[in-house]
Amino acid sequence: MLQKYASFVVNNAAQVNSIENGLRTLTYVLPGRFADAELASEAIYTLLSFVGVYHDKLLAQAAASGLLVDKQGQPLKLDPTPFNRYHGQMAHASDVYRVSALALSAVQYAEKLIEMVAAKRLGDSRRWKVVTWIEITKIVLRLALLKASGQRMVTGAVVPEREVDPGALGSAGRRAEPEPVALDTGAQWKGGRSRLSFTSVREILQQAEGNADLGAFVANSPQNAERVAPVSALMHRLSALGLTGELLFILRPLVYVLGMRKLGANNWRAWALSLLMELVSRQMLSTELRVPRTLERDEMARRKWLFVYYLLRAPFFGRFTEQRLTRVAMWCSNKPVISLLGSLIQDYQPLWKQYYFYTAGS
Repeated sequence: MLQKYASFVVNNAAQVNSIENGLRTLTYVLPGRFADAELASEAIYTLLSFVGVYHDKLLAQAAASGLLVDKQGQPLKLDPTPFNRYHGQMAHASDVYRVSALALSAVQYAEKLIEMVAAKRLGDSRRWKVVTWIEITKIVLRLALLKASGQRMVTGAVVPEREVDPGALGSAGRRAEPEPVALDTGAQWKGGRSRLSFTSVREILQQAEGNADLGAFVANSPQNAERVAPVSALMHRLSALGLTGELLFILRPLVYVLGMRKLGANNWRAWALSLLMELVSRQMLSTELRVPRTLERDEMARRKWLFVYYLLRAPFFGRFTEQRLTRVAMWCSNKPVISLLGSLIQDYQPLWKQYYFYTAGS
């Protein structure tokens, strides 16, 4: 049965991807539409997240086996991003990394749904116990990833992303025959031992009309170097300063949850302590990574956006943000096109106030 399903996904990748995207869009507009709509929306989104990871794996395996072709009928060639190279090879080299990454991803996909179910079935007090244990679980898994990676930054997503664009795939039945390559032409030459064909320098210069862009080559060389660099070189090994900053970032969500449980959700001290830990962590890592690699730069950019969540957390949200968002939503509500934005803001405000993981950024 699984084999038939895998074959169906590979042979109908574009259609399956369209269905996934359509259902994901539906989950954004469901909250507030009927009783328990947010629970139904989160259940669909969680299921899609798990299914999406499985589909990504199927497409990657099919591409690696030469089963996928592009629109011209040529075998699809994947050029893994540094992110996918790093996490894929780390998982291949370490069982601890692979299991921890999969477990952390599963928890991240399901955490909102688990909190919603706990709130509805167990009550608010026991819900916070569930939230605390989820954060403890994520800390343990991130520490395992930190150790297994040789003390390198733990990124937000820890499993390879989809590399195959379903919209760019052609029919497997249209596989084109490889074109013969001449051995001795002015345009190409073939290596004697490797039997690989290369474009000659003369042809490159002719195609560029004598204006080959050396500047573009130099500008792209760091990126090109990262595509062939060993995985260990894609991220710096953290020293004591950077490691302390990373530990602060990993521990921050649990400190925030424990602070809210002890001091109350509307207490400024828990909010301020979490913000302080995040600021100190960022400063330490920025000092450590003076010349960040691509993965580190992307992760630092992602973490910078996490500061937006502090605007949506109590007590800041109730004191400053909520009224302004309400005014924005009311202004948008009677405007064409952007009225949907106003509706989404109104629908999601109760979720930001009621559920921790909607604004956790963990």
